[in-house]
Amino acid sequence: MHLFQQVLQIARIGGKNTKDCVHKVLDRLFTNALMAKFNMKGKQGKRSLERTKVYGAIKDGILNCNEPVTEDFIRIHAAEHLKHAPQRSGGHKAITQD
Repeated sequence: MHLFQQVLQIARIGGKNTKDCVHKVLDRLFTNALMAKFNMKGKQGKRSLERTKVYGAIKDGILNCNEPVTEDFIRIHAAEHLKHAPQRSGGHKAITQD
């Protein structure tokens, strides 16, 4: 699938608002275990999502939605969603047994 087609499919996901759209897009494209291995900048032993072509398609798809939004708004909410991935079901946070 070409990047342009990916952007169009991402734009169709939608949501109640832009924040909801960012969360829905990430949830559709990645599992929680995979999101737990990424952050936006690639620090603390994680990979950078911001430097990938997939993030470019995500950003462009969300920017193509009807609601006006900035790239910073998308970046902030994507970072927030990635940050909490380890705590969600399927994330990689270690579970200790007593």
